[in-house]
Amino acid sequence: MSVKVIIPYNFSANDAKSMDFVTSNYLGREDVHLALFHGYQPVPVINSLNNPIMDKMNQATSHLRKQLNDQERMLAAVKQQLVAKGFRPQQIDCLFVALKEDLASDLIRLIINEKYDAVVLNKNPGNIINYFTRSLSGRIAKVLEPQVRVHIVN
Repeated sequence: MSVKVIIPYNFSANDAKSMDFVTSNYLGREDVHLALFHGYQPVPVINSLNNPIMDKMNQATSHLRKQLNDQERMLAAVKQQLVAKGFRPQQIDCLFVALKEDLASDLIRLIINEKYDAVVLNKNPGNIINYFTRSLSGRIAKVLEPQVRVHIVN
């Protein structure tokens, strides 16, 4: 019986803590399957139809598309870092997903639908937003526990 673990990755300094946690807790286990997940807001497609204003908007969104391509490559590089630490490449998937609703809702839906056993989250300490809204980790833990093991790394 394999253990499926999903790790949301947002290219922040705290993500390194999640990777350290995953390595120290799951490295060497043949039954573990990891999924690196990054959810992003899709870039709108603009049909310029030879309209100079729409053409300028399309040029602006091309920068956003390039950023997304760079992030997708960086997520693949994180997989390679885990492979370099000792995980087998077939143990790791990269999920680079356009959000349909919001990050928490889409992630919860994915975890339930794909039957993940665990999720590794990290907190963003000192984030003022968390004083006014429920944190991502709090929302996910509230919905998923106890069916899914929720690891929150500080």
